[in-house]
Amino acid sequence: MEARTLVPLLADGRRGFVRLARRRLPTEADAEDVVQRAMMRATERAGSLEDPARVRPWFGRILLRGIADFYRSRRPERAPEATDIGVSAHALDGSGNACPCTLRLMGSLLPAYAEVLRRIDIEGEPPEAVAATLSISAGNLNVRLHRARRALREQVKRHCGVSTCGPCLDCTCDAHGRCGEGASL
Repeated sequence: MEARTLVPLLADGRRGFVRLARRRLPTEADAEDVVQRAMMRATERAGSLEDPARVRPWFGRILLRGIADFYRSRRPERAPEATDIGVSAHALDGSGNACPCTLRLMGSLLPAYAEVLRRIDIEGEPPEAVAATLSISAGNLNVRLHRARRALREQVKRHCGVSTCGPCLDCTCDAHGRCGEGASL
């Protein structure tokens, strides 16, 4: 297919493509930018589209790769999110002391989850050593650690009412009885 034939087909579906991108990107402007870049890529590769009836799924794949590229390009400069960090950042304040409510909540997790969190995130034990002493593979340990962190984040969110680590790092458990009281989600 020629680029001049492809452009009107993409223009007809632009609004839908922007909606698709917006559901996956932080802002409307980001969605517009990614769609525009994807349209430019598509016109450059118009010759690879053999069936004009398949233009939407073909372009959809280009758009999804563009969305992935958007996040990949921002990865080094973005601040860590609550989903990216473990207990060490989520539960420890600047002095290295663990938030009391987070430590209490670790006790409500499966014992295997609490153990890997304690050993890796709080005590700083190397994951390879933990895997060896537990007689599990490194891959199994990574899965267990990921699930343990996710379970603890859910517990902290439920208990403290926070979805980021900021209020937990300035823990007010003693003053308010609940970490993050008054913090917005």
